[in-house]
Amino acid sequence: MSTGQKFARLLQYLGKCSESIMYHDEIASAVRWIGQIESIMTRILFHPNQVFDESKHVIDVVAKEYLEKAIDNVDHLIPVEVSGGGNCLHESILLLMNNPMVTTSELRVRTIIELMTNEVYYSNRYSQFVGPLDIAIQGICKNHMLSELYEICALCSVLGCNIRRIYPNIDFRDDMVFLNNIFTPIPPITTNCEVTILWSRAKHEKDARDANHGTWSPNHFVPLMSTSNVMTPEKKTFKNNATVQIRIPEFQSSPSRRLRSEINIENDSAQSIISTTIQREPKGIESQH
Repeated sequence: MSTGQKFARLLQYLGKCSESIMYHDEIASAVRWIGQIESIMTRILFHPNQVFDESKHVIDVVAKEYLEKAIDNVDHLIPVEVSGGGNCLHESILLLMNNPMVTTSELRVRTIIELMTNEVYYSNRYSQFVGPLDIAIQGICKNHMLSELYEICALCSVLGCNIRRIYPNIDFRDDMVFLNNIFTPIPPITTNCEVTILWSRAKHEKDARDANHGTWSPNHFVPLMSTSNVMTPEKKTFKNNATVQIRIPEFQSSPSRRLRSEINIENDSAQSIISTTIQREPKGIESQH
């Protein structure tokens, strides 16, 4: 069984845990067990390729229209086409990573582990913006569920990378300035790279409004790549130890959210979890290499 297949099974199991009435406890137990699987939980080495190559990449023509409406200086950036279906944020990271061994399932599982491990930290900083974290995690456990702010912030720490998010100037208000920002890993994780993601929509603006009673909201992420090895213009950074009052636009199919308490990874609980929860689904994952 390949690493990708193992993470796919783990995500399936987390998805089943998320359907339980006690979903938070079930997910927490699964995360504690997964944290013990050293063979697959080594840290990802992320060295993104950020230069557009016309022999490998395809320009997203719809996203290009949205990028032209961005407030930031993005003239040197090109939106690259990635598949949708709810995994577009992860697909964007994979395209920049250019590592076929990593999958969207792996990024989802690692995001869940990061959010659960530092649950109080993320809740304190972002729940006032996008709602309680535990219901967000419940949604992330379901493959193809659309991503939001929590996932971006967690991926910063998973990858050890800053993520700059660009938002088009559509129905833009002063309280939405925060949407164009740079997110960083939580301390003490350090980073030496930064990637840029455009938060747009899969349909042209007119088509999107026609399908949504005249309103527009984002539902698609695409990676932005440079035409050459140029430095990204500096912009203020949103560090994970600061908060700003914002209003996030409604995200299609976005779950409501409920606050829960911090979960700690404890080594001495691994055996009990393996003997109870893991018998029902991901048998043999830790023993197969």
